Amino acid sequence: MAIEEAEKLFDHPLKQYLLFQEFEQQVEARKLSDIPEALSVNRHAQAYYGVFKKELPEVFDLNDPQVQDKWTQLAFEVDGIIISAVAENSLNPQDIEKVVKTRLLPLLFVACREAGAGMNQVNRITESLIQILRVGLNK
Repeated sequence: MAIEEAEKLFDHPLKQYLLFQEFEQQVEARKLSDIPEALSVNRHAQAYYGVFKKELPEVFDLNDPQVQDKWTQLAFEVDGIIISAVAENSLNPQDIEKVVKTRLLPLLFVACREAGAGMNQVNRITESLIQILRVGLNK
């Protein structure tokens, strides 16, 4: 009887609305439980970390803090590479993308290989990172 009453309380539309409203506020503030706190200072690194999580879900299913730290550090390294490539080649967008790919492929290959992934995942991650570089974070 108590379980049925509890289920009825959850099914109440106002309760569902409040839960979704709270979730929406967390998303807008970019504070999600599966994104490390260290990434809160850099929205681009958060986006890159999200690409890693999307393309390599089996790596992040373990919920290992060392794994999260490794990929968090990699997200910051990727951000540094992209910033450097843009600064060095700001007059030619094609050169920016070429430099980013040239610098990211070896770095990502080593990280993905250690995680048991291959070139297919590396290429998808690289293309997603290039897409973020092209359109930014507002799209």
